[in-house]
Amino acid sequence: MAAPSRILVPVDLSEGSRSVVDYALHLASPFNASVEVVHAWEPPQYVAPDLLVAAPGWNSLSLEQVAMETANKELGNLLQQMGPREVPLKHRVLVGEAASTILELAEKEGYNLIIMGTHGRRGLPRLLLGSVAQKVVSRAPCPVLTLHVAPDKK
Repeated sequence: MAAPSRILVPVDLSEGSRSVVDYALHLASPFNASVEVVHAWEPPQYVAPDLLVAAPGWNSLSLEQVAMETANKELGNLLQQMGPREVPLKHRVLVGEAASTILELAEKEGYNLIIMGTHGRRGLPRLLLGSVAQKVVSRAPCPVLTLHVAPDKK
C-alpha cells in the first residue's frame, strides 16, 4: 500500500474533533499529504430544511442556511485553534446523512485514507444513534483509521 497523499477527516464538531484533526495533521506531515476536514450536516427528518428562521432584527434565513453558517464558523474556529501547520489543510461543510456523504466524497474525490473519531457508544445509544464510523469502515473505498474520542463533558 502506498503512503497516504490525500487524507479525509470527517468531524462532528464535538470536543473530540480537535484531537482527531491534530492526529491527522501529525500523520500527514511526514508524507507531505494534504488534509481535508469535512462536517456533514444532516437536516432533521421532522423539519423541512427550507423552514425560515427569524428573530427581531434578523433577515429571515432557512434552517439549512443557519445551520451551514454556524457549522462553517465552528469548523473555521476549530481549525484556527490548531495554529500554524506545515500540512495543506482545507475544510468544508456538506449537507446530507453523515456516513453516505463521507463515503461518496471519499470515492468521488479519490482520498486514500480516512481518519475519524468514534465515541464508542454501546447498547441502546448506539442502536438509536447508529454508528457513522462503523458504516464508513464497512463500506469505504480506502483504509479508515478510527480514533476513540472521549464523550463531551456536560
